[in-house]
Amino acid sequence: MLPWALHALRAGGTAHVPICEPRAFPAPGALDLPGAPTPVHTPGHSKGHCAYHLPESGVLITGDGLVTAHPTSRTSGPQLLPDMFHTDRARALVFLDAIERVDAGVLLPGHGPVHHGSAKEAALAARERAVK
Repeated sequence: MLPWALHALRAGGTAHVPICEPRAFPAPGALDLPGAPTPVHTPGHSKGHCAYHLPESGVLITGDGLVTAHPTSRTSGPQLLPDMFHTDRARALVFLDAIERVDAGVLLPGHGPVHHGSAKEAALAARERAVK
């Protein structure tokens, strides 16, 4: 963990960056962007955290809500970040229910390698690791 902490400090990780309250997307459903990503509300890592589902590609971009590795973790595979990285760990666990319902076979996490396998399997694995 020490090498990661030093890297984070050198990169400005302690700088104060004000974050506004999250706001809803302008309309439900797919966004008017290339690939038509559909937001999946996944609070816990942060108040307004979202994953993005690309249904035509079978891809789910999970960001920091579900990762497959992190310099502070000895675990590899689908997992939540350590507690210190979440604004609400309990909600982060609940968000895994939303991920389970997404029809995707490829997950693109915020940290770690791409996960090939269903979103449901990834969410179940992350939940199992979180309760250990």
